[in-house]
Amino acid sequence: MHDARFPIFGTFVLVLVLAIGGASIATLSDGSLIAVGTVLLIAFAKARFVILDFMELRHGQRGMALSLLAWCAVLLLVALARPLLVSYLA
Repeated sequence: MHDARFPIFGTFVLVLVLAIGGASIATLSDGSLIAVGTVLLIAFAKARFVILDFMELRHGQRGMALSLLAWCAVLLLVALARPLLVSYLA
């Protein structure tokens, strides 16, 4: 249901659901590599919605949007490198 008065409300609800899902996965998992990867991908999806919708970069300044998404992807890879190294060395 799309309400013209609150166009960002649907995105807000989606980000809220992703946050609750990520927190649930992080809480219920025992630190497995699959759960860590899932939580990081959910975090990237939330960052994408915040960058494109809440920062209003979806329809303008494509360079800024791409650079912010690239920065988030770099942080995702760095955050994923630690559990990968720990599981490989253990």
